[in-house]
Amino acid sequence: MNNYLSLVFQYARVHKRKSRLTVICITVSVMLVTTIFGMADMSLRSQTDEAIRRYGNWHAIISDLPDNLAVKIGKRQDINVAGYLGMAADTTYKGKELIVQSSSEELARQMNLIVTNGHYPASAREALLDRPAMEQFNLSIGDWIEVAFSDGQVRKYQISGMYRDYSTLKGSDAHGLQLSPEGMRELPASQYKEFFYIQFKNKVNINEALSQLKAEYQLSDKQVSTNVMLLGLMGQSDNSTMLSVYLTAGILFVLVLLAGVFMIASSFNMSILERTQFFGLLRCLGATKKQIRRYVRLEGLQYCLRAIPAGVLAGSIILWIAIAVLNGLNSQYLPVMPMFKISLPGILAGAGTGIIVVMIASDAPAKHAAKVSPQEAVTGNINQFNNYSITKASNTKLFPVDIAMGLNHAFSNTKSMILISGSFAISIILFLCFTILVTFMNHALSPLKPYAPDMTLEGDQNTAQLNHSLKDSLKSLPYVKNVYGRMFYTNIQASDKNGANTATLVSYDEPQFQWAKEALISGDIDQVQNGNGVLVDYGYLERFGWKIGDVVTLNIGAIPYKVKVDGIVSGVPFDSENGEWIIVCSESTFTALTGISDYKVIDMQVTQDISDQVRQKLPAQIKLLDLQQHNNEVRTGYFAMAVFVYGFLLVIAFVALINIINTVNASVSGRMNHYGVMRAVGMSGGQLKRVVMAEAAAYAITGSITGGILGLLLHRIFFNMLITANWGQNWQPPLLVLSIIISAAILTTFAAAISPTKKIEEMVIVNVVNAW
Repeated sequence: MNNYLSLVFQYARVHKRKSRLTVICITVSVMLVTTIFGMADMSLRSQTDEAIRRYGNWHAIISDLPDNLAVKIGKRQDINVAGYLGMAADTTYKGKELIVQSSSEELARQMNLIVTNGHYPASAREALLDRPAMEQFNLSIGDWIEVAFSDGQVRKYQISGMYRDYSTLKGSDAHGLQLSPEGMRELPASQYKEFFYIQFKNKVNINEALSQLKAEYQLSDKQVSTNVMLLGLMGQSDNSTMLSVYLTAGILFVLVLLAGVFMIASSFNMSILERTQFFGLLRCLGATKKQIRRYVRLEGLQYCLRAIPAGVLAGSIILWIAIAVLNGLNSQYLPVMPMFKISLPGILAGAGTGIIVVMIASDAPAKHAAKVSPQEAVTGNINQFNNYSITKASNTKLFPVDIAMGLNHAFSNTKSMILISGSFAISIILFLCFTILVTFMNHALSPLKPYAPDMTLEGDQNTAQLNHSLKDSLKSLPYVKNVYGRMFYTNIQASDKNGANTATLVSYDEPQFQWAKEALISGDIDQVQNGNGVLVDYGYLERFGWKIGDVVTLNIGAIPYKVKVDGIVSGVPFDSENGEWIIVCSESTFTALTGISDYKVIDMQVTQDISDQVRQKLPAQIKLLDLQQHNNEVRTGYFAMAVFVYGFLLVIAFVALINIINTVNASVSGRMNHYGVMRAVGMSGGQLKRVVMAEAAAYAITGSITGGILGLLLHRIFFNMLITANWGQNWQPPLLVLSIIISAAILTTFAAAISPTKKIEEMVIVNVVNAW
């Protein structure tokens, strides 16, 4: 041995078991941080791709921009793609709404307009048409289409190609005609408006670039708008909501790092402190305090060399397994996440956490080890073991001797108490705070309601109505899950006990009453479905003091009708734009009051796309709103976020579980020879178990109280930032979630303490006493 630091590696070879637990703790911490940050990275990639697919790959829009400025802006070094997107005034073609737009071919590609047949318009008289229009109007590539614009002029365009479906067009029973920029500019200036779209290059600070654009070209804030969703996922949005999300995410990731810090620091501190006498003997051999500190820090780096590669590799493998499971679900609603991709942020976060935390964690033990005197090492004073001095005996008046000793062990060393209970607390805080994302997700990305239709049939405003025979014929089609219709009667003069208002009467049929039963707060649905009662929204109870049994008067055709409130539901799927009352009744009650028996709307839920079969049954004046593609996109966005959020919660739960198990094991292993001494002086196995359990309970309860208080405070702060500030919902303490977390933490603690105590019982007392 040429250098005293060589002892680090020799000691590691001889005492493999002593360092194994510390290496495992560092490995697990690195693995978890790598997995969490890698999951975040991959999820953001997939959600960014999904946002581009849905909303287009653009970053900013400038309105009312002159051509000369557009040319200058398009030539800037920091801009990748730029160009005008033109929108003509609304028009129709064969009774259907026709949306006329224009752009360059490159900009159209960035906006996800994909030509599936033919080619992009190359001249002012060529145009693209969407696939449903080609099929519905029996058109082919090369045919000419005549479009009547709002100025009275009819213009002819040759169809050069067909592009894929757009959910916004199908959902409004409209079609799209795509022109070249030259084709749009042939229209009179009053017939169209152009917007300048910009896509910046990678690694450009978009907010800074936009500020420069505004200053350089005297653009107002009203002229410039951004793609908030895409910029938010890129981390470049200055939207107040997104800034709150960034701040919350930053704090949550700091908490994730702190979980690793506490886990490593606690184990490393125990590893160093249990060898107090070893460092004292080094002092006897002539080692200086500075050399002891170097020894401990080198030992920490040696742990890192073993633990970090294993942690990064394990974290990457777990990440790939998680992605493979998600992609293997075969769900059409989940975006495909990239497989076997290396997440550089995850690796850097894991490795950086391991190195930095071990260096920080080794500082205090190194100083403590350096302070050990040769006299303490030679005498082996048991009272200095594990860095705590016993200044007074355990309190055996309140507790039995074994429990009192366990509590005394826990609270006699302040630093160990902070590290170990801090590990418990940070796990509780993490899980509690991450549940905020579930509430945020349900507000920001509303999942489809059970009653959301895949197709909606709407009658013409003046003449066309939908009769019951049409509804029955639609039920007979294959792949139909539900068919349900509604009748409407609007602008009813109504009054209640408080005064007058206008009302809208809506009819429900069997499927809708089934959904209403699930939303019922009070009353009796049967009285509405089979009798003459009505349903109202819960909001009326709060705003107008309505309750079950109240009477509302409806003046229909100059005849007053009194209806009784027999049910209050949590919500109705209709908007009250002008504050009118929405009153729901059965079909028989509706017809008795209004004399109307035909539907205004028929909704369908299907398991496969049967829009062509449905359209064949409809007269031309009936609108078919095909919402299937839109619903799939909503599901995709929601499930992508749900996978991200619930995946994080599962990982955090795993963090908490491993953290608690490692902490308890490290605590028991750190006092192994102390427990051996207690066995040597006559303590039974049962008493020893109670000592360990009492010590573990002290850490768990202290950590749970601390974590519960701090977790609720942070939960409220995050809730107000993300939920209350955007949707107005008031914070309520998540007591159920908190009680479940704390119960799980305490149960895990006691379960984790069983295995170490069994090992102590099975070991030879002499070996336990000398196990340093």
